[in-house]
Amino acid sequence: MMPGFTKFLLFSWVFLLLFSGALSAQEIITVKGKVLEGNEPLPGVSISMVNANGKKQAIASTDNDGNFNIKVSKTAKLEFNYIGYSSKTVEVKGQSYLSVKMTSSTQSLEGTVIVGYQRKTKETVTGSVTRITSDQIKDIPVSSVEQLLQGKVAGLNIQNNTGAPGFRGSTAIRGLSQIGVKGSGNNAYLTPSSPLYVVDGIPIDANSGFEYGFESKGPGTSPLALIPPEDVESIDVMKDADAASLYGSRGANGVIVITTKRGNSPVPIIRLTSSFFMNTVPQLRQTIGGKEERESLMNRIINTNDYRELYRISLTPFLSDSLNAFYNNATDWQGLYYQPTFNQTHNLSVSGGNQGLNYKSNLNYYNERGVIKNTGFDRYSLSSQVNYKPNPKLNLTGSVTLSLGNKLKGSGNGLTDVGAGGSLSSSLLPGPSYFLNDPRFTSALNSKNDSKTYSVSSYLDGSYELLPALRLGTTLSVSYLQNNEDSFIPSLANNDRSKVYGYVGRTTNLYNRTALNYSASFGDDHTIYAGVFSEITSTENIAREANLVNGPNDHYFGPLGYSAIYNGFIGITPNLEDPNDANDFSKVHSVGAGANFSYDYQKKYIINFNYRADGNSYAGVKSRWAKSPSLGARWNIEKEGFAKQMKWLDYASARFSYGINLRPSTNVYASLGSYGVAGNYNNVSRISPKLGVMPNPFLKPERVEQYNAGFDISVLKNRFGFTVDVYQKVITDMLFTQDLPTSTGFSTVITNSASMMNKGIELTLNFRPLPSSSKLYWNMSVNGAINRDVLLSLPGGATQLLSDGGAIISKVGRNTQNNFLYISQGVYSRDQDVPVDPVTGRAYRNAKGGDYKGGDLMYKDVDGNFITDKNDLQIAGNPVARLTGGFYSVLTYGKFGLTLSGSFTVKRDLLNNALSSSLNNNYNPFSLDKSAMVDISQYNYWKQPGDQARYPNPLRYLSNTDPYNSSQTLFQEDGTYFKLNSATFSYALKKEFLSRYGINNLRFYATGNNLFILSKYSGPNPENVTELGRDRIDSYPNSPSYVLGLNLEF
Repeated sequence: MMPGFTKFLLFSWVFLLLFSGALSAQEIITVKGKVLEGNEPLPGVSISMVNANGKKQAIASTDNDGNFNIKVSKTAKLEFNYIGYSSKTVEVKGQSYLSVKMTSSTQSLEGTVIVGYQRKTKETVTGSVTRITSDQIKDIPVSSVEQLLQGKVAGLNIQNNTGAPGFRGSTAIRGLSQIGVKGSGNNAYLTPSSPLYVVDGIPIDANSGFEYGFESKGPGTSPLALIPPEDVESIDVMKDADAASLYGSRGANGVIVITTKRGNSPVPIIRLTSSFFMNTVPQLRQTIGGKEERESLMNRIINTNDYRELYRISLTPFLSDSLNAFYNNATDWQGLYYQPTFNQTHNLSVSGGNQGLNYKSNLNYYNERGVIKNTGFDRYSLSSQVNYKPNPKLNLTGSVTLSLGNKLKGSGNGLTDVGAGGSLSSSLLPGPSYFLNDPRFTSALNSKNDSKTYSVSSYLDGSYELLPALRLGTTLSVSYLQNNEDSFIPSLANNDRSKVYGYVGRTTNLYNRTALNYSASFGDDHTIYAGVFSEITSTENIAREANLVNGPNDHYFGPLGYSAIYNGFIGITPNLEDPNDANDFSKVHSVGAGANFSYDYQKKYIINFNYRADGNSYAGVKSRWAKSPSLGARWNIEKEGFAKQMKWLDYASARFSYGINLRPSTNVYASLGSYGVAGNYNNVSRISPKLGVMPNPFLKPERVEQYNAGFDISVLKNRFGFTVDVYQKVITDMLFTQDLPTSTGFSTVITNSASMMNKGIELTLNFRPLPSSSKLYWNMSVNGAINRDVLLSLPGGATQLLSDGGAIISKVGRNTQNNFLYISQGVYSRDQDVPVDPVTGRAYRNAKGGDYKGGDLMYKDVDGNFITDKNDLQIAGNPVARLTGGFYSVLTYGKFGLTLSGSFTVKRDLLNNALSSSLNNNYNPFSLDKSAMVDISQYNYWKQPGDQARYPNPLRYLSNTDPYNSSQTLFQEDGTYFKLNSATFSYALKKEFLSRYGINNLRFYATGNNLFILSKYSGPNPENVTELGRDRIDSYPNSPSYVLGLNLEF
């Protein structure tokens, strides 16, 4: 009996022990705690309980002080989540108090990108994609968010070549994508090849309203200028075909995806960003005036030793009568145009919600006056967004944005302004007054200009999980953009005839995208993503323009009125419509469909395939569809077994991609032709074909084929890393406008008859020199890109093409754009140094017959005919930079921060046409109608026989040798520069102190923007030039600005 009883007691004891353990495990306790970021409380953190099978149940969230109080099991596992922070899992283990520290997921955010409308982790991306976060573009008030990307992405070349508020500079990803040059001289510009911009999943035309150089109508305000930088969460830049292929033909030049901020807190958060900034007058062109100007003019005349010229002095009052108060002045015309300005911008956002429902509203006001008077830009923006997720299956997002851009253009078009050139009047004349009028001054400062851009956009995005891992989504967007410009030029500025100009342009866009996506994992090794989608876009453009010259007076700005004299007649002045293409209408439809498939094995090996086809109503009727396939692969080396032994290695990956984008960059008129009213016959309007451009129904899309190979690595706990990409991009079937013989009845035809190639290498280096334990945090990124473009073919087998009036040459096998100039080899020291033609006995001369003498330029006689003519023009330089890049540095210590960003351009050949213009315009000493004079004493110019000089004799104005023409290497300079874009010093107050007043965050900052530029270029700013590298005397300068601001959060 005893042994059996003993067994019973032993069994009972074990059973009770196990049962009590189970009861103990299920015991509910109260757990209090605090969630911190560093040493600061974090409110609104979501707390979930994780059960044994991994399912999560939301149970609480932290209060405004980061505290929580919950009842859970002793052995519970808790997960803490907050948008913008890495999730944290904590086991209770019977503790009654928990202190949870969360870290910002900025690094994690940079590790995710949006590719093809999908959010992917960086380790699964096979293409070349770079992410810019909101922290990298904050604290710098600018009129366009695009400016803030300069120098931050390798291969993205942004040149802020105008300082006019509200205007864009030039943007290109991986070199030029077009070879077309329109206009000539200083007015020449490249056919734009900007990337596609996608804002919150909706493609937009960033070039809408953008003034390409000097021809476009309307205000010239890009939709990008209507996006407040303070509302931007992230920007993804996609550079290769694999990353951009799902965007179709519009993504052939690269894609930039802008994502705005969302609500991210269960309690309402109010954020206010206010900045006050002063724009200062930048370094201007050095000039002389007053007595120095008169002496310079007199010296030129005396230097001729010509009695007739000396006699003309007595007939020229401003030279001979220096005591005359009217001519005894030293008017600083630049000072009359330029001014420092005080500006401001404010952004207020209200956001909140949880994973089920979140919202965000944003109100923005931006006010900037330009440093040239009568120029400026104002932005008013209001947006509201709601995201509703009633259950894990359904997700709905809606947004409405209203924007208004109001621009003052002065007398310019963004790239130029009369005031930038400091007028064209002599400093000897008194300043403008009631009794003395300078038409240019009056036009620049007294013209009335009311340029407004209205934008209304809305979108609704919804997705639903039909089956586990299978989700159907659709996006519908409607946008309306209207550009209005009304300007009035008074009669004093326009030959005693006032001028009224009016323009209205309207664009309506309807966009829909529907996608079916499947994403599933099989075990721990295999992950598959597959998706199909369709897109429909309908865009309607209407533009109208009207001009009126010679209104009734300077107080009436309307289109009709009584004029005493109109073209020699008395009567009512009509409303004159401009016969140019501004009065037009177009409606374009496009459809697209595609598929995407990706597979990864253990996140170690990833392959990705994309395919998209686009059809549109403006493609050639024989080639309606543009097909864009791509293939990408990635190998994450750190996940290999042999790499796990490398403790110093954080990650390393190799990437390869190949893809083709076809872009139908023409219009329906080029392929089908057009008709127009061509007068009357028998009192009936006659409709006939327009004989300008011959229709070409065989037009094909341009083909962009691109290879990319990349390598990423990070070592020593992310203290050092780099990314390198090597690429080749070949563009064939490029559209080209060819001239036709008159026998055809047409003047031109557009054909697919040119090709070019870009190849290059991009490198990004990341440094974090200090250990994570250091109180001083320093992170620095440096990037650079080398790109070379090569022209492969021209129409009809031609080997070269001249444009820009012959100053630009495109030659097969060379760069697509080359300066075509006379080669200056110095200055003839003496008359006897000038070569003499042994056949004719004549001295070396120019094509006009002017013989060269001592003090004249020494040109290279390429063909040996002793005449400087067009046969002596040579390829002398490249206006496209060989190397571009930048740097970004963040240094923090406690609550103090210092952020620096910069950019650089290496080996870009510029033409200093401003200097050429100044020296040429002042060649006639008897005229007061001239630009501000330069101080010639600062230049090494020829003064007497025997001098070894760089510049020819500037005093010999009677010579017909044209020594200061701009088409020569004398005015070609190296445009290499390094620019400190911005420097920001900040201080954030401690949250313990702020919590007493109900404030979550208060941060003050001071920023300098466009602080300085280092360059050997003799002009004021080597960046402030046209895309073709021409420095104009009337270019609108980039001005330094100084900012004081704050970030306030409740």
